[in-house]
Amino acid sequence: MLKRLGILLRNTTAPAQLFLKDKRGNASLIFGVTSIPLAMIASMAVDYGNSVRIKNELQAAVDSGVLAAATAIANGEDNTSKTQIAEDTFFANLSDNTLSGFSASPTTTVSLPNKEVTMTVRVENTRMISNLLSDHVDINVAATAIVDDGNPICMLSLNETAAEALYLNGTADVIANGCSIHVNSSDPRALRQVGSGSGTAESFCVNGNYEGTNYTPMPNNNCRQENDPLAENWANHWTSAAVDTTTCDYNSSDFFPAGTTTELLQPGVYCGSFEVKNGDTAILLEGGDSLYTFVNGDITIQAGGTVRNFALAADGVTAPAGFTLPTQADPAETAIIMTGNAPAGVFSVRSTGGNQGDLWLKAKATGTFAGIALSQDPAVTLAGNDTHLITGGGEVEINGIVYFPVQPLKVTGGGVIGNTADQFAIIADTIEVEGNGTLIIKIGADYSAAGLPELPESAELVRLSQ
Repeated sequence: MLKRLGILLRNTTAPAQLFLKDKRGNASLIFGVTSIPLAMIASMAVDYGNSVRIKNELQAAVDSGVLAAATAIANGEDNTSKTQIAEDTFFANLSDNTLSGFSASPTTTVSLPNKEVTMTVRVENTRMISNLLSDHVDINVAATAIVDDGNPICMLSLNETAAEALYLNGTADVIANGCSIHVNSSDPRALRQVGSGSGTAESFCVNGNYEGTNYTPMPNNNCRQENDPLAENWANHWTSAAVDTTTCDYNSSDFFPAGTTTELLQPGVYCGSFEVKNGDTAILLEGGDSLYTFVNGDITIQAGGTVRNFALAADGVTAPAGFTLPTQADPAETAIIMTGNAPAGVFSVRSTGGNQGDLWLKAKATGTFAGIALSQDPAVTLAGNDTHLITGGGEVEINGIVYFPVQPLKVTGGGVIGNTADQFAIIADTIEVEGNGTLIIKIGADYSAAGLPELPESAELVRLSQ
């Protein structure tokens, strides 16, 4: 029995031992076992490479988007357009292949006070082959671009085509303290200086070209055309103020009857041309919204006439109920607005035979039209002789911005204009400075604290901060 059992075991184990000793086919078996993880690794590598490609492309597109929007900040675009520019540029920099599977929307944040644009994008990249761990890969990219401060522009000619859009003529000097002068015109003589007068500023920049040599420093040409920095601001304030120009609070012709007169003016709507004659004095009072709206007429300060934002003891006037007389130490803060189309009004300070008109204005620090001392409605209809005139030689001190976006401004005469103003800027369609006086304009680093709206800047640097 035992003998038979031994024979049976030998007959059974021998084939098994032969099978184990046989190495034929092992390679196929090993390949079959290892091919599964090898395929997984290869597919993961393909998916990883695809994700890296997409992320790099998205990052480049996001960088381009925020840089384009930050450049728009430097150019003075409005908030909506800056966001749109960022997103349009982002999508324009994506390949068709990436766009075809792109379902996310970028999140864009524009911060005007900080001059900063941030864009973030999150997408789910569906795995092409490997989906053992998950069916997608999260790809997150972000970028921030900022605009480094340049020099605020305190004299800006808005006209984009005029010859002599800024014309310095005669012996007059223009001094821009701590700020820059910019000319939008593309004309070969957009900026012109003739005579012995000079221009001094942090920088001069002109879109077209310039003539003359008495500049410090010499101008740069081929500069960008700045958008009107106050257009949107002015329109928003006008809407907010809701001034009813169809109802007159005062008829301008009722003021200053024959003879030397001192008048206290209250905020409101003035209809018709307003004239301050030789020997007359108009004192601006502050109250309510402190808006003085002049409709369908000129404002003329004749030689020897005076408009002030403070009263003197010698005036012998008493404040009406609800008002306090302003003083030189605490002058009235007001906004003068010219509107109406019958035709567009002209503002002028005149001089004759040694007599000069005097003007003191200070813009409001808060509220509607803050920072804008004197302005013309951009929607007025022009009718020929539309040049505003400021003649020096007397006392002309304006704290704030003079804004005539569609009409020329001529500054002439002698003396010094703007000598004691803390903040004084001029924005007009075209600007001519002539005569033998000095025009001083200035914008300090703290101009926003004084209530002035944001102004464009020259020599700004747009860069990625992250």
